Amino acid sequence: MMEIKNFAIGTDIESIGRFRKLNHTDHDIFLNKVFTKNELDYCFSKEVHASCLAARYAGKEAIVKALSSMGKASLDYKALEIFNNEKGVPIATINDIDFRNLQVHLSLSHCGDKAIAFAVVIEVD
Repeated sequence: MMEIKNFAIGTDIESIGRFRKLNHTDHDIFLNKVFTKNELDYCFSKEVHASCLAARYAGKEAIVKALSSMGKASLDYKALEIFNNEKGVPIATINDIDFRNLQVHLSLSHCGDKAIAFAVVIEVD
Protein backbone atom coordinates (compact mmCIF):
# COMPACT_ATOMS: atom_id res chain seq x y z
CA MET A 1 0.00 0.00 0.00
CA MET A 2 1.28 3.47 -0.89
CA GLU A 3 1.77 5.96 1.88
CA ILE A 4 0.88 9.63 1.45
CA LYS A 5 3.92 11.82 2.14
CA ASN A 6 2.39 15.17 1.29
CA PHE A 7 -0.59 16.71 -0.45
CA ALA A 8 -1.70 20.12 -1.67
CA ILE A 9 -4.64 21.79 -3.32
CA GLY A 10 -4.84 24.45 -6.00
CA THR A 11 -7.66 26.29 -7.70
CA ASP A 12 -7.99 28.69 -10.60
CA ILE A 13 -10.73 30.57 -12.43
CA GLU A 14 -10.43 31.89 -15.98
CA SER A 15 -12.52 34.09 -18.21
CA ILE A 16 -13.68 32.05 -21.21
CA GLY A 17 -13.70 35.26 -23.24
CA ARG A 18 -9.88 35.25 -23.23
CA PHE A 19 -9.98 32.01 -25.24
CA ARG A 20 -12.89 32.78 -27.57
CA LYS A 21 -10.87 34.23 -30.46
CA LEU A 22 -7.94 31.80 -30.25
CA ASN A 23 -7.28 29.76 -33.37
CA HIS A 24 -4.46 27.64 -34.79
CA THR A 25 -3.56 30.20 -37.44
CA ASP A 26 -3.14 33.39 -35.44
CA HIS A 27 -2.32 32.04 -31.97
CA ASP A 28 -0.18 28.99 -32.71
CA ILE A 29 2.76 30.07 -30.50
CA PHE A 30 0.64 30.51 -27.36
CA LEU A 31 -1.48 27.40 -27.97
CA ASN A 32 1.52 25.15 -28.63
CA LYS A 33 3.39 26.51 -25.61
CA VAL A 34 0.52 25.69 -23.22
CA PHE A 35 -1.41 22.75 -24.68
CA THR A 36 -0.46 19.34 -26.05
CA LYS A 37 -1.54 18.26 -29.51
CA ASN A 38 -4.11 15.91 -27.96
CA GLU A 39 -5.60 18.73 -25.89
CA LEU A 40 -5.80 21.05 -28.90
CA ASP A 41 -7.35 18.36 -31.10
CA TYR A 42 -9.96 17.61 -28.42
CA CYS A 43 -10.86 21.25 -27.67
CA PHE A 44 -11.02 22.35 -31.31
CA SER A 45 -13.26 19.36 -32.09
CA LYS A 46 -15.87 20.97 -29.82
CA GLU A 47 -18.40 23.42 -31.23
CA VAL A 48 -17.40 25.90 -28.50
CA HIS A 49 -13.67 25.41 -28.10
CA ALA A 50 -13.16 28.42 -25.79
CA SER A 51 -14.75 26.85 -22.70
CA CYS A 52 -12.73 23.67 -23.22
CA LEU A 53 -9.44 25.58 -23.56
CA ALA A 54 -10.25 27.83 -20.60
CA ALA A 55 -11.10 24.88 -18.35
CA ARG A 56 -7.90 23.04 -19.28
CA TYR A 57 -5.83 26.18 -18.78
CA ALA A 58 -7.45 26.66 -15.36
CA GLY A 59 -6.68 23.01 -14.61
CA LYS A 60 -3.01 23.46 -15.43
CA GLU A 61 -2.88 26.64 -13.33
CA ALA A 62 -4.53 24.85 -10.39
CA ILE A 63 -2.02 21.99 -10.62
CA VAL A 64 0.94 24.38 -10.79
CA LYS A 65 -0.39 26.26 -7.74
CA ALA A 66 -0.70 22.99 -5.81
CA LEU A 67 2.83 21.97 -6.81
CA SER A 68 4.12 25.38 -5.77
CA SER A 69 2.53 25.07 -2.33
CA MET A 70 4.32 21.71 -1.99
CA GLY A 71 7.63 23.41 -2.70
CA LYS A 72 7.97 21.69 -6.09
CA ALA A 73 9.84 23.40 -8.89
CA SER A 74 7.93 25.02 -11.70
CA LEU A 75 6.76 22.80 -14.51
CA ASP A 76 6.32 23.36 -18.23
CA TYR A 77 2.59 23.51 -19.02
CA LYS A 78 3.01 21.02 -21.86
CA ALA A 79 4.31 18.48 -19.32
CA LEU A 80 0.76 18.52 -17.92
CA GLU A 81 -1.86 16.85 -20.07
CA ILE A 82 -5.57 16.90 -19.30
CA PHE A 83 -7.92 14.53 -21.06
CA ASN A 84 -11.29 12.98 -20.33
CA ASN A 85 -11.69 9.29 -19.59
CA GLU A 86 -14.46 7.19 -21.14
CA LYS A 87 -16.94 8.54 -18.57
CA GLY A 88 -16.02 12.17 -19.27
CA VAL A 89 -14.04 12.61 -16.04
CA PRO A 90 -11.00 14.89 -16.45
CA ILE A 91 -7.70 13.08 -15.89
CA ALA A 92 -4.41 14.94 -15.50
CA THR A 93 -1.03 13.39 -16.12
CA ILE A 94 2.40 14.86 -15.44
CA ASN A 95 4.87 13.80 -18.12
CA ASP A 96 8.07 14.57 -16.23
CA ILE A 97 10.19 11.91 -14.51
CA ASP A 98 10.90 14.25 -11.58
CA PHE A 99 7.19 14.20 -10.72
CA ARG A 100 6.55 10.44 -11.11
CA ASN A 101 5.61 9.98 -7.42
CA LEU A 102 2.69 12.42 -7.68
CA GLN A 103 -0.98 11.69 -8.22
CA VAL A 104 -3.28 14.43 -9.49
CA HIS A 105 -7.03 14.59 -8.97
CA LEU A 106 -8.80 17.29 -10.93
CA SER A 107 -12.25 18.81 -11.26
CA LEU A 108 -13.14 21.19 -14.12
CA SER A 109 -16.30 23.19 -14.66
CA HIS A 110 -17.53 26.10 -16.75
CA CYS A 111 -20.62 28.27 -16.82
CA GLY A 112 -21.38 31.51 -18.60
CA ASP A 113 -18.03 33.24 -19.11
CA LYS A 114 -16.05 31.49 -16.37
CA ALA A 115 -14.13 28.23 -16.19
CA ILE A 116 -12.89 26.88 -12.87
CA ALA A 117 -10.58 24.09 -11.80
CA PHE A 118 -9.78 22.46 -8.49
CA ALA A 119 -6.74 20.19 -8.16
CA VAL A 120 -5.49 17.91 -5.41
CA VAL A 121 -1.91 16.71 -5.76
CA ILE A 122 -0.77 13.79 -3.61
CA GLU A 123 2.85 12.78 -3.13
CA VAL A 124 3.24 9.08 -2.37
CA ASP A 125 6.14 6.86 -1.32
